[in-house]
Formats: sequence, C-alpha cells, structure tokens
Amino acid sequence: MKAGLFTRFGGPEVLHQAEVPTPSYLADQMLVRTHACGVCGHDLLNRQGHFPGTRLPCVMGHEISGVVEEVGPLIQQFAPGDRVALTQRISCGTCPTCRAGRDNLCRNGPGFYGEDISGGYGQFVIASPRNAVRLPESIDLSTGAILSCAVGTGFHALGRARLQPGDTVLITAATGGVGIHTVELAKLMGYRVLAITSSEHKSELLKNAGADHVLSGSDFHKSARDITDGRGVDAVIEIAGAPTFAASVRSLSAGARLVMVGNVQPGNVQLNPAIPILREVEIVGSGHALVADLQRVIDLVARGQIKPRIAHSLPIEQAAEAHSLLAQGSAAGRVVLTHH
Repeated sequence: MKAGLFTRFGGPEVLHQAEVPTPSYLADQMLVRTHACGVCGHDLLNRQGHFPGTRLPCVMGHEISGVVEEVGPLIQQFAPGDRVALTQRISCGTCPTCRAGRDNLCRNGPGFYGEDISGGYGQFVIASPRNAVRLPESIDLSTGAILSCAVGTGFHALGRARLQPGDTVLITAATGGVGIHTVELAKLMGYRVLAITSSEHKSELLKNAGADHVLSGSDFHKSARDITDGRGVDAVIEIAGAPTFAASVRSLSAGARLVMVGNVQPGNVQLNPAIPILREVEIVGSGHALVADLQRVIDLVARGQIKPRIAHSLPIEQAAEAHSLLAQGSAAGRVVLTHH
C-alpha cells in the first residue's frame, strides 16, 4: 500500500511517500481502507522523536475513518462496506482495565496507531470491534476521522473533571483542534466557559463556539479570579501543558480539579506541593477517548448538537505541509489528510 511515513526523526521534511506492506489482520480483526486521518499535536511530537516506543519506519496517524475492506472469520459485528470511525488504540478486551470499561488504558492489545501499529497515514489499517464504531450516512468520512481525538478527547476530559451544570471551566489552547471542540462541548453541558488563547484575533471564533469569556496572556489567572469574584474556577482542562500550567493552577478554586490532557513542550512542570495540600485541588490525568465516548460523540454530531471543525483538508502527499500548518498554530480546528 502507499503510505506517508518517516524513517528518521526530525522536522516535517522527514515525511515522505513510500510503498509499504499492507497490514495483516487476525481472525478477530478487520482491514479498513483509510479515507481520512486527522493531524494531531501528538503526531508532531512523535515525528520529533519524543515517544521511545515508536518503531521506524513509522506510518503515523491515530485519527482514522474509513470503510471496512475485509473481515476475519470471527467478526460478526461488521461487514465489508461498513463506514467506521476508530479510537486511537486497539485494546485486548480481557485485561482488568478493559473489564473495568477503561479500554484507553489497555496495554495488552495490539496498541496505539502510529506507534505500536501502522496508522492512518497509510491506505489501510487493521481494526477491531473493540475500537470501531459505525458512522451514520449523515456524517461524512472526513468529519468522522476527527471525532475520536479532536472531539472525543475533550468529551472524555470533561467527564474526568466531574463538573455540574453552572460550574465554571477554564480551557487552555482553546483554538486548537481539541480545544475548540472542548469549548463547544462544555457549553452544551451547561458550564460557564473561560477560553484561553494566544491568538486574540480568534476571540470571536471562540465566543461563537460557546466561550463566555476569552482570555489571553501569561497571567490569565488574574482575569479568571476576577470573573469568579475571587473564588477561582471549578476545573481546568489543560491542553497546552507547560506554557500555561502555572497560571492554570493559580486559577483553581479550593477543591477544584486540573485535568491534564496535553503538553506541547515535553518535559517537567513545576508544582508547589503546598497548593494541592492546603487547597485540596486535584491533578487528574486524561488520555484519549473510550469507545463509549466515541459512540456518544457520534450521536451528538448526528443530532447536530456539535459541529466538528475541519480547518484544512489536504491529500496525504502533503503530510509535511499539514504538519507545518499545525506547528504554526494558525489552524482553528483540525487539519485532515485524505487518501485517494
């Protein structure tokens, strides 16, 4: 099959097109012809060499939609021709985390697309009933590609935040692919939304997505406290990581939760232990969407309650350009690569 890949770590220029073997599937798996694949900040970090488990040559891409091409003899839930969206990881289905309904934490299955297994920059991927969800005809395949990560990641994180309608949530990196959909989801769920952006000219875009207040600058915690009458916010969805972490922590009310979703600058952040001790704030991790999250997101999109945003759509041959666009931070929404 044709695929966008890299054989060494580096800048966008390491991405190129090549012929690679089509992935082989097991009796309980299926082969999916990739239609589209979203480009995530995770991809940029992977290409730069920040994930030690990545195997070279690497076919990246974990935001995948497509059409089932072939099924193994044990597959009964899907058939060739089915349109599907995939979660980022194929779980095993039997380990303690899978049995607890936390399939995104499974480390016994085939693994994560673009690191453990061949990803959506290739014409075909393997999939499983444990990570595939049917797409209704009302959702086009390019939109379907971004539902698990760009939309589902925020949906999962808001669940981890344990908020109640009327609570105040602060969302960093709010104009990015995950951020802007998290703003829209948070408003749909009945929360007061504070959106943080480094691009002040995108303020109106964020307000249209549902933000009640748009803040910028490294000291946005001051504005967050002013807006909440000095109390602080009930939760932060921390998508940027290191660049905004300090101000995010200072934005929290007593007993609040900071949900860590992303970190655009790999490495450590500083935290004074006195803050979580004296104020009983929680630092909560949030990974990628569960299959159940993807099912909910697809339903919300099908009913018109969430409108996924594709900023740019490029052919897979322009993967390097897609990575450059994302790195520039100019895209409000998701950049998507499509296969012919």
